[in-house]
Parts: sequence; C-alpha cells; structure tokens
Amino acid sequence: MKKFNGLPNININSLIKRFFIIKKIRNFFDKKKFIEVDTPILTQFENTNVFLKQFKTNFIHYKKKKQYFLVTSPEYHMKRILSLKMNKSIYQICHSFRNEELGKYHNPEFTMLEWYHINYNLKQLINEVDNFFIEFGFNKLKKYSYKKIFLKYLKINPFFISKKKLLFIIKKLGFIDFKKNDVIDDYLQILFDLYIVPKLGFLSPVLIYNFPASQKTTETINKNNCFLANRFEIFFKGVELGNGFHELRNSYEQKKRFNQDNKKLKLIGLPCKKIDYYLLKAMKHGIPDCSGMAIGLDRFIMFLLKKKSIHEIINFSINIS
Repeated sequence: MKKFNGLPNININSLIKRFFIIKKIRNFFDKKKFIEVDTPILTQFENTNVFLKQFKTNFIHYKKKKQYFLVTSPEYHMKRILSLKMNKSIYQICHSFRNEELGKYHNPEFTMLEWYHINYNLKQLINEVDNFFIEFGFNKLKKYSYKKIFLKYLKINPFFISKKKLLFIIKKLGFIDFKKNDVIDDYLQILFDLYIVPKLGFLSPVLIYNFPASQKTTETINKNNCFLANRFEIFFKGVELGNGFHELRNSYEQKKRFNQDNKKLKLIGLPCKKIDYYLLKAMKHGIPDCSGMAIGLDRFIMFLLKKKSIHEIINFSINIS
C-alpha cells in the first residue's frame, strides 16, 4: 500500500477503466433482463459464519440505543427481495464490510457483485459464470471437483481420510500455526487454503465444485449424493474470486445451520451471533428456486487491469497509520 498523502489510491487512468468495466457488467445483466436492486449496509443481525468478523455500531434515538452491524455481503437482503416472488432475476453492485481483514487482496470496505438467477440449477449457473469471465477476456474456466483437486496436489481423498493422517500432513508441510481440534473439516480447510489455493489458476481461472456437505452454509445438498454440497468456488492466480450456490430455500434447515454455527463459536470460546430471523421469515414465506453468485469485484478488476494489489484500483483504502 502506498504512503498516505490524502489523495485517492487510484490513478485517473485506472479510475476511468474501472468505470467502463462496471458499466460493461451492468450491460451484461441488462441483456439478460436482470433487475438491479439496492439493499441496506446496516442490519440488526449477524452473519453466523465462524470466520467472518463484522463491524458493530449503535443507532441512538431519543436515548434509546440499538446495536447494528455492517453487512458482510448483500445476500440475506437480496433473498428477502426474492421472497416478493416478482419472477425476475436480480443483481447488485455494492459495498460490503469485513472486520480484521487488510492486505494485498483485502480492504475492510470492498465492492461485491452478487446475482441470483431464478429457475437456474448449479450447472446452468456455472455456464453463466463461464460466459461472464470469457466476456471480460479471461480464458475458459478449468473445472475440478473438490476430491480431484486434493488427489492432484496432495494425493489424498478428502472424503475418506482420518484426522490423524490429516494432522500428520499439516505438520509435515509446516503449517503449525493453527488450533488443534477434533473437526476434520477445519484440517481440510487448512490444507485447501494454505497449500492448494496458492497453486490454482495461473493460466486460467479454476472452478472447484462438489465441496463436502459437512461444510454447508446456505446451499442445497446434492440429491444424488448426500455427501456433496451444491456450491463452487473460483480462483485465479492463487486468489479466491467468488463462489456460487444453488440456494437453500428451507427455512427450518437454514435455522438449524445457523444454530450449528453458534455451537461451533461456543466450542472455541467465542460469543454466539444474532441470527437473521427476518431472512428465515422470508424463506418461510417462500423464495423461488434459484442459484446465486458472489464475486469480489475489486479483485476481479485488479486482475483485469494487471495490478498487484486491490488498493491500486479502489478509490480510497483504509488508512491505519
């Protein structure tokens, strides 16, 4: 990050190019008859994901104080819009916020592109994402299953391996700075994030699909194999660019998953998070069958403009000096 001088991070040439990229993104979705929506950045609820840290603030009105949070993504609000059953696919380009994240590929305030295509399954979404990346000059996505990528780089089957074996591999590779626990998915995540991901996508973007169902969040489970979740992630030059889900519509199952997240937080000594009951009510009312995609737009533009850091293509980075 360059030394702070009061000026925007971005130069005028990159600023103009960023404008035209975003304009082209809007044209992509306009041609598909999507509706662009706008949702709040303040919410009464938290994202229960164990690894996400949210900013907190207080709304004060006539001596009454209520806690709010900055959204980590527009997902929950966008799904509530889908519950209106307007029979239209929707997209949004907006700012999102994640605390305790700052670096070459992170700024605590960042831009997210998110869309939900109604009546689309995961395969159709993958084709759409492939076309989206090709539209912007990327090579066609290379696709690997979660199992295949582990076999390729670590010669192990992640669905049939013991915790003892995983722990041995982690130590052998030198990843010693982690908390030992009894959750096999945490061990797999360490190997995936620290060993596999840095090797992905140096010629073409790589799409990884068929993640373990045990790592589920807001996606459906594969009807033909209950051990697989209907989601994928995309990586380029060793960096995550986005993820796609065939979206869960069952409010009871979603509530169960939120509660499971809170149990995980409690086990590691962290406070439980406030569940988004408005989302659950919207899901109970009914949202259409759909698949959703989220892309970190600053990283996407960074690679398009061949920059080394997202701080070169966002107008203002956070300054902690």
